[in-house]
Amino acid sequence: MRQEETLLESASFKFSQDANCVSGDDGYELLTIDAESSLGIDRDKDCFFVLKTEAWSVNGVEDLEVLFNRIRQVVLSK
Repeated sequence: MRQEETLLESASFKFSQDANCVSGDDGYELLTIDAESSLGIDRDKDCFFVLKTEAWSVNGVEDLEVLFNRIRQVVLSK
């Protein structure tokens, strides 16, 4: 069976921010969030998230919600 449209299977997002004030590092914190789905994002019309980081600081859960909502706007925008 031939597929007519291009389907989004998964996506990867990389974020950076200044290191927190007690990290002892003058650099940056990096966070990768992979958006995955068992059948592919377009087929499932949803996704789950895989977080990859050595260090990522947040002031509250709202900080993470902003990132997840931003990703959902991109990958679920059909």
